[in-house]
Amino acid sequence: MAARATYSDEDRARAYVVLTANDGNVKRTAREAQIPENTLRRWRDEWAKNGPPSVEEVAEAASAFVDEAQEIRGMALDVIRQKLILLKQDAKGAKIAELTTLVGVLTDKLDRAAGLDKGNRVDHYHHLPAPEELRALMTEYVDGSIKLAERRAAEIIDADIVEQAALPPGRA
Repeated sequence: MAARATYSDEDRARAYVVLTANDGNVKRTAREAQIPENTLRRWRDEWAKNGPPSVEEVAEAASAFVDEAQEIRGMALDVIRQKLILLKQDAKGAKIAELTTLVGVLTDKLDRAAGLDKGNRVDHYHHLPAPEELRALMTEYVDGSIKLAERRAAEIIDADIVEQAALPPGRA
């Protein structure tokens, strides 16, 4: 029977950074970080309950992730440049869509991970108004819509009807 893998705090911090960069996508993160999905899900649940790894570990892992992702993005950009040169010579021989997507994805991940590296985490909260306030807003909206509909109906009734000449018969 195979021995159970052990992970260091640095491994966990890196997994946290990659999971954050992947917007919480466990499957993609497991594939990229080469960590079993079940392990990653367990860690995610622990982080939700007890908080993420230490700020220092996350900052260090985010910095390493940013460095690696920037290097890979640079390599992809080099290949895109080479493909563009090929495209000038043979339009059928260059396919850059996949690499362009890679650059975009890595740029998004770099931006997110760079925010973790600096400790700039932004949480978004969405709050609905209180039920009484929401009811008043909806009532005002509906009343306004009814008034607009009535005005529009009156405009349509008052409109002049202009008859147009009949179109000539079509050719068969």
